[in-house]
Amino acid sequence: MTIASRVKVRARVLISFIFVGLMSQASQAEISLAVTKQSPLVQQTQRSVPYYTLPISAMRKVNGVIGAEYNLFLSGNLSSYTWEMLPGLSAKTAYDSAVQELKTQDTKVMYECNGRTCGSSNHWANQVFDESRLYGLNTQQAYAALKKDTLKGVYYALYSTQRGNKKVYLHLEIIQQK
Repeated sequence: MTIASRVKVRARVLISFIFVGLMSQASQAEISLAVTKQSPLVQQTQRSVPYYTLPISAMRKVNGVIGAEYNLFLSGNLSSYTWEMLPGLSAKTAYDSAVQELKTQDTKVMYECNGRTCGSSNHWANQVFDESRLYGLNTQQAYAALKKDTLKGVYYALYSTQRGNKKVYLHLEIIQQK
């Protein structure tokens, strides 16, 4: 490989990293929720997903398998965010505030549950969101699946929980269909 071709390859890689960085910043700006302003962002991922399951019903055990009875199967770009909420803010307050803010952005709730009606917090944390820190008290959880009215599908999965140590987490996944 010649020096000129190496320089071209490195320039392309650098441009790709800059583009991805700018896209990440743009995505972060899109998800700015008032309730999370002062709370630390403890986890963030962005990736393309060829197959994403969005639960639109509670978790139930059927024939020994836990899962949602109804799901949407999507593909696109997934942005995932988890905040540790400030002490004193309840999981319900964080959830209610985030849902209300999303509703003001032409977003409609497709499914919603609170407390034990959602099913097992362990399942939501580990199987649905693959984020063990979201495992909390079954009575202190809330979930909503939302859809934004746009030409391209934009879907949200919002989950809040309080752990046994009183820490409250708010988790948001945004799926932008291609």
